Parts: sequence; C-alpha cells; structure tokens
Amino acid sequence: MSTRHFFWPFLAAIGLLLSACEKQPPASTPEPVGYALLYAVSSQEQDVDYLMWIKDPGPEIKAWIDDIAAFNGTVTKQLDAWKKDGSVTNLKVTNLPPAEVKSRDRAAQRTSGKLIWGEGIDLRTELLLSQISALQYCGDLCYALTEMDYAKPHKDTIAPWIDGYDKLAVKGIEILESGE
Repeated sequence: MSTRHFFWPFLAAIGLLLSACEKQPPASTPEPVGYALLYAVSSQEQDVDYLMWIKDPGPEIKAWIDDIAAFNGTVTKQLDAWKKDGSVTNLKVTNLPPAEVKSRDRAAQRTSGKLIWGEGIDLRTELLLSQISALQYCGDLCYALTEMDYAKPHKDTIAPWIDGYDKLAVKGIEILESGE
C-alpha cells in the first residue's frame, strides 16, 4: 500500500475519533439546543450563494439567493457573538437521535446533488423548494426560541428574524408561482 493510499483512511479515522470526542453536555443537565439547531442551518445557508458560481438560475432567483445568504450571514454572526460573550453556550451539540442525523445527512446529500448536477426546470424547482423549506424551518426555530425561557435575553433580537425568514420564504413562493 502506498503512502497516499494510507494517508486518507488514516486522516478519516483521526477525524472520526476527534468528532466522537466532542464535548457533550451531561445527561442530567441537558443544554438548550434551539440555538444549535438554528446555527446548523443558518451557517450553511449563509453560503448558499456559492451555488451561483456553478449554476445560473436567472437574475430574480440569484437576487433572492443573495438575500438568503446575507440574512443567514447576519443571523450566524449574531449567534457567534452570543457564543463569544457567553450568553449562549452551545452552538454545536444538537442532541438529535442518530436516525434523525442520518436522515438529515441523506436528504442534504440528495438535494445538493440535484442542485449541482440538475438542469432546467428541475434545478429551478428543486432550488426554490429546498430554500423555501429551509427558510420556513428557520422561522419556526426562531419562533420556538422566543417561547423558550433560556432564550428570553435574546428575544428582542430573535423575534424580527421570524419576519425576515417568513418574508424570504414568501418571496420564494412568489417566484415559484410566477414560473419565470
């Protein structure tokens, strides 16, 4: 076996070992995970405009995607700031069951593949539907956070995010309905 063939499996094994060592909250005092769930999506969605380097869905969709990326960038930066100042302690550990994690990973891979390799109307539809779904989910997470006691210190900042996500989702639905 050459050194090159040994290197990648070795690197993968080290990565798995390190990820397994990620600090988990104690079972008796579970950390709030709402922020981590929102962070998981917003930190990915802030980069959704990178897809426009590969695909050109047209100017209206591109402008909408740019708005989604910018809005999620703002949300992610604020979550990072709260983590840095200590008012939020967890942005990584979601405590999702393993089956849910696998299901989400599979769905993300399937959608990413369609967006990268898809063409024509299927690409447009898949892009719009996946983004509308993500926006609605983030809006719902923000709503849920405003109802949680642990998020009360940030409620005034989070509440407008609900409206921001909803407006972006409505814009996507309008684009989808226009068929352009």
